[in-house]
Amino acid sequence: MILLLADAPFGPNVKVSNWDITTGLDQLEVSMAKSPSWIAAHWIDLDWTGWFSANDFALSSDGGSTWNFIWYIRPPDTVNCWIGDPSVASEPSDPNQFYAVGMIYCNPYNPKGEIYFCKNTGTPDNVSNWSCSILPPNDNWAYFKDKPWIMALGGGVILVNYTTDKYGNYEIDIARSINYGSSWSTIRLTGVVSTVAYFYKDGSTVYLSQNNFNSWPTIAIRVLKSMDNGATWTSLGDAVSFNPGSSTSCPSFNRPAKIHNHITAQGNNIAVSFIKPNGSYCNVGVAYSTNGGSTWSNKYVAQTSTDQILPMVASSSPSNLYVMWQEKVGSQWATKWASSTNWATKTPRDTITMDLFMMVETYLQYGQTIITGKMRERYISPELLTPQ
Repeated sequence: MILLLADAPFGPNVKVSNWDITTGLDQLEVSMAKSPSWIAAHWIDLDWTGWFSANDFALSSDGGSTWNFIWYIRPPDTVNCWIGDPSVASEPSDPNQFYAVGMIYCNPYNPKGEIYFCKNTGTPDNVSNWSCSILPPNDNWAYFKDKPWIMALGGGVILVNYTTDKYGNYEIDIARSINYGSSWSTIRLTGVVSTVAYFYKDGSTVYLSQNNFNSWPTIAIRVLKSMDNGATWTSLGDAVSFNPGSSTSCPSFNRPAKIHNHITAQGNNIAVSFIKPNGSYCNVGVAYSTNGGSTWSNKYVAQTSTDQILPMVASSSPSNLYVMWQEKVGSQWATKWASSTNWATKTPRDTITMDLFMMVETYLQYGQTIITGKMRERYISPELLTPQ
């Protein structure tokens, strides 16, 4: 356990976008990635005039102190179509190379989706250097596709996971490229009904966590690993399972918060975050293993009689574990975090409130930055758009 005797070493808030908070509109679902030269942010912007939403992209070249808006993608049909679920990654072998994905669909009553993929050739700070395409397979909006999440492993290997109903029940599929996104193959993670997944890379091992609805009304969090850069996957079984109660939403958050999961690892230490009931409220839980996933334990991070949602985990060697989440405090939502020096084997005693503001989800990355992340919206757009 780590005892925090002073405020955590977070710097002052920095404005990334041109959002005018007085408009009452939202900017949300922020994903960020860092290279030695840049920090990139990709998020949903509802503050545009004349259409419902766009996905924006901005860069910082000075460690996050100042930001430049680079491009946006907007839906062509401003009445029936949405764009969202942005995710961004940096290429480890090239400090100037970034990739971005998001979801596009129309008709909220029967949504059919596709995933866009964008990359730059040349420096990422010039919109002319960016191009986008539909992530293969392009099914021309015949099926539902949702919640893409991207990871670049280095040497041009890129993984994008998403959920789809193409084969019947919802499952997680992975689009994999070994040539910087020039071509793709599809890997199906069959046998698990699932709607949300995340990647984490530890050394030469890539992990994936996904929710598991095979035994509904029980929800489980399944963990997989790959030792060949995502070409093949081995299941480590379910890290935790729980009964979500009468709904997957929470009293103060009318969205399916209990389907969430996130993963991190250090050597044989693996941890996943999740949301499960604590009485009538939603609270953050962590399932953790210290033997490579052979056995698992789980516990609440900070039990409280209010709603907690959207927990993200991060780690550092050898056994430091960090959790960040949103918690309802009065009429507002607070960003909170907790840490453990023993991989959660002892309950963290202290949590820190980072900020109070209207809802955003958090994405926690250990190292130089702790950054906001993406809340899984469900509204997207109709066809691929060119960065503008």
